[in-house]
Amino acid sequence: MRILRRLQRIDKSVYDRVTRVGTPRLDGYTPRFVQATDHMAPWMMVSATLAVTGGPRLRRTALRAIAAAGLANAAASGVKYLTERARPDSSAVPTARFPYRSYLSSSFPSGHTAAAFGFAGGVAADAPVPLSSLVTALAGAVGFSRVHSGVHYPGDVIGGAALGVAAALVARAIIPPRPELVHGARTVDAGEASVDPEGFGVTVVLNPRSADGTLPTLTTADTTTRVARELPRARIVPMSADDDIVEVMDKAARDCEVLAVAGGDGTVNAGATAALAHDRPLLVLPDGTLNNFARTLGVTSIDIALRAFADRRLARVDVGEVDGHLFLNTSSFGSYPHMVERRDRWAERIGKWPAFMLALWRDLREVRPTQALVDGRPAKVWWAFVGNCRYRTHARVPGLREHLDDGRLDVRVLCARYPFPRLRALADVLLGRPLSGQGYTERLTESLTLAIPSEPRLIAVDGEVMEGSPTMTFRKRPAALRVFVPADTRA
Repeated sequence: MRILRRLQRIDKSVYDRVTRVGTPRLDGYTPRFVQATDHMAPWMMVSATLAVTGGPRLRRTALRAIAAAGLANAAASGVKYLTERARPDSSAVPTARFPYRSYLSSSFPSGHTAAAFGFAGGVAADAPVPLSSLVTALAGAVGFSRVHSGVHYPGDVIGGAALGVAAALVARAIIPPRPELVHGARTVDAGEASVDPEGFGVTVVLNPRSADGTLPTLTTADTTTRVARELPRARIVPMSADDDIVEVMDKAARDCEVLAVAGGDGTVNAGATAALAHDRPLLVLPDGTLNNFARTLGVTSIDIALRAFADRRLARVDVGEVDGHLFLNTSSFGSYPHMVERRDRWAERIGKWPAFMLALWRDLREVRPTQALVDGRPAKVWWAFVGNCRYRTHARVPGLREHLDDGRLDVRVLCARYPFPRLRALADVLLGRPLSGQGYTERLTESLTLAIPSEPRLIAVDGEVMEGSPTMTFRKRPAALRVFVPADTRA
């Protein structure tokens, strides 16, 4: 108790010194700053800005940071219920400096400071140094303002900052930084292609349909213009909403020397199927909502894709196959195909990402495990992922691939365990196999057999949902597909 009383005296002494700092001309701005940080308002604004204006990396940063801020704020509120520290005596604080409203909760810890340092820690994990420095400085200003305005003792701010840092570490474990591939995944060198630099013999199929079924005509016109400018002798085939993508791709591949496809992963999958059937090299033009395969190749824009064609560099990559369907990225069974079906039904009305979040929420509440035989072993599958080549793991979530030529399938299966199956599934995902037994498993293999006794037997192939056979086999076709890759892709 003597040590506690001594710390309280030090806390009070520092509080008195801090509240005496400043000039009357600036006192009127302090309450405005203090009130502006209520309800995590600045952190929500910064996260929204990063999500709208940044790329995938900054969107991930924004999600991690706001999650850390929310977790820190909730933790601080919980600690407040366990402590009953009175607010400082603010009678010596100038009236103009004191906030517009009173804070009635316990003084320890500072929830505003906890949220601020949680957000700053979430940003600092992988954001550029100038942004991290700016947010950290802002968090420090929040902590100082809580004392300077007479709302908190310094010890309250230190406690809040500690909670914020802890929350940021938890958020980083759940949503860790994901190093981007600098030059694309490793592939098998297939030499130099013999092509006409102006595009003679090239057929370009453009799919203008976005993931929510709309027709982004401006994007399509821009893609068409760039392709026509760089490949003036190429044949350009724009698809309409009524076209059968499989038929269009098959006809295009049959009548060309090089098949180029512009669209997302589903379009590229259809193009790859046709290119393999007719032994044509594939040029991927990333022009969809999701371009996972193109990014893995290092083709992050249409300009880079056209430059890869001009450089004539070909590579061979693995493809996966299940039930007669190819997959370049992933195939899934269990709950995921049902969630995708819901998302696609709602996307036209509310947009793709809101539909995805709503479908995920419904899936978490209503999903039931799928009865299946996985390699002959009975299992109740919540979720199963089969990746074409090994995926990096980030908090149990498959990330990017560093190889497209390893001849393996990356298989991850989450099975139901009783009692409390949902709670145990969450523990299995967070803890992994070493602590959860057989609830969650990961392995690399060359093939996988799946039998689903009851209908519907839904599987997702590169994001497209389809009905499967009673017994299906996942297998690899090593180095089967020829693709154009940038000159600096590793081989």
